[in-house]
Amino acid sequence: MNRLLTIVALASLLAGTLSRPVDARTVIYPAEDACSVVANRPDRNPTIREQIAHTARGDIAYYRFGKGSPIVLQTGYRATLSEWNAAFLATLARGHEVIVLDNRGIGRSEPHASAFTAKDMADDLDALIGTLKLRDATVLGWSMGGAVAAQLALDHPANVRRIVLMSAPAPGRLGVPVAPDVMAALSGAPGTTFDDVMKVLFPASAVKAASKCFRQNMFVPADYGNPPVSTAVTAGQSALISAWEKDDAAADALPKLRIDTLVLSGADDQVLHEQNGGALAKAIPRAQLLDVKAAGHAMMFQYPNALAAAVNRFIARSPDTQSMP
Repeated sequence: MNRLLTIVALASLLAGTLSRPVDARTVIYPAEDACSVVANRPDRNPTIREQIAHTARGDIAYYRFGKGSPIVLQTGYRATLSEWNAAFLATLARGHEVIVLDNRGIGRSEPHASAFTAKDMADDLDALIGTLKLRDATVLGWSMGGAVAAQLALDHPANVRRIVLMSAPAPGRLGVPVAPDVMAALSGAPGTTFDDVMKVLFPASAVKAASKCFRQNMFVPADYGNPPVSTAVTAGQSALISAWEKDDAAADALPKLRIDTLVLSGADDQVLHEQNGGALAKAIPRAQLLDVKAAGHAMMFQYPNALAAAVNRFIARSPDTQSMP
């Protein structure tokens, strides 16, 4: 009941105080074969090796591949860099240099593993961008990573050219929080199974197909150690999400952003209600909303090629973009 009231209240807010017209489009992508062979998988290239950026905030582990303007991918809750879909990354890398990283406290990324706020992780990301001397950078944040990407744009706008918010939470009063039972499944609570996680990452109609080849579609280079996510990191990231859900200061700041933004929202997201995507797109003046029908929270595993192509088009059309990807 509380969740329903939140959604109703948010809809009223969006219809009133946030009356700016939204550049929005709804798409229905054809189903992609989750078990198809991926050409030019970056994680099958033996020359792609894990690297360490020695930043002012500590060492950050990352992989780097492809050619073109840089796109940095910030992953989500309790995820390592291996949770990116290999086909999604391969399509991005056709026109861009792709950088994927492990968040603080995971694997060989060491910064301040006991401190977790969106600002902390945005500062880590900014330090990586600066250390790698990236120019014209796009930052794509998935799930919790979307909160980090938005905070980065707020705190360090000079170092990011554009952001992509995929299945991302809206802050404070703008957002619909994650339901407790969903959070429990994602947090690895005792008794949680792989099937439980799949059921919240994907809509019921896609669970079987997505689960069948989920692990084989993950980005896992030969030299990657596939590190565990500690209980301390889980607790810290849980606190980050909880704080973001209450962060009205971030909600108030979003309308001041002057950065090109693409919001990718799944119509069947079981983790974050699609109202979050609509709220982000209404709040950010230069945002475009792409609402993907039948897409769940981990939409990049359902439509890796179509979504990567949409991101590539968005980048190509920025800054003078008036039409949708």
